[in-house]
Amino acid sequence: MEKTQLGQYRKLVLIAGGASVFTAVLFILIKFCVWMISSSTVIFASLTDSIFDLLASLVNLLALKFSLSPPDDEHRFGHHKSQSLASLAQAAFIGGSSVLLISHGIERCVNPVLIEHIDLALYVSIICIIFTVLLVIFQTYVFKKTQSEAIAADRLHYLSDVSLNIGVIIALFLSNYGYEWADGFFACCIGLFILKGAYQIGVEAVQTLLDRSLDQASMNKIMQAIVRTEGVLSIHDLKTHSAGPIIFIQGHIVMDGKMSLEKAHDVVNKAELNIRQNYPDAEIILHMEPDEKETYETVNFDDSKLQQN
Repeated sequence: MEKTQLGQYRKLVLIAGGASVFTAVLFILIKFCVWMISSSTVIFASLTDSIFDLLASLVNLLALKFSLSPPDDEHRFGHHKSQSLASLAQAAFIGGSSVLLISHGIERCVNPVLIEHIDLALYVSIICIIFTVLLVIFQTYVFKKTQSEAIAADRLHYLSDVSLNIGVIIALFLSNYGYEWADGFFACCIGLFILKGAYQIGVEAVQTLLDRSLDQASMNKIMQAIVRTEGVLSIHDLKTHSAGPIIFIQGHIVMDGKMSLEKAHDVVNKAELNIRQNYPDAEIILHMEPDEKETYETVNFDDSKLQQN
């Protein structure tokens, strides 16, 4: 997240979370009615996925609201990692739904059933694709503005819904031409696809909970901002991680040991301002160290390498 302020972040992520809940409820109502009429396994698979989508979206929305609450005495760094916990919960929900779909699809492959009212099921699938694409477009916009991990997870499983509904349409067409096994086969394929998405969401959430560092390009950008500050000789022990909209940055900067404390403090403030040009909402802690020979030889920073990167 670059220039997005926390107020705008809050507004965008809550609207996106609410939109996903509304979409899931709408899909459940429509698909349940069609499944009762058509008895299609892929429609049931799609209905099951929408139910899990609703549960995941509700957890996601609650986590977003909690993550935006201000720091308290017991959580001095805020509550932003609740978004990662929500993403992990989504991975569990989505993974569970995929296992259910695969088992149901296998059963229908073994015992195929004639699908009734295929035309109605097709119309519903097309409507769901249109609504899902619109939701994904909006979630993509919100993610680009906020870099919210919870929105990214929500967006990923709704992207899988687009593939799911396309698979439903193909299965219904094949079943209409006598390939009754297609209903169960595509349900299994959809389940495997969703399982892959759940794995990706879960891995990303775990990495954030384990305080994974920012990518190398971001690390280079931060180091450039620091070492190009007048008065900074080098930097070492740079550590970064993110939680929700906040990026945490800490490191040790080496300066002239004869510099006054007031002057050194001004240099650190300038270094922080340079960092905030790219990360305005970052939490920054910079430790000052004097330019001693043994320290300088160990940590002196080669800016030319950054230029090459």
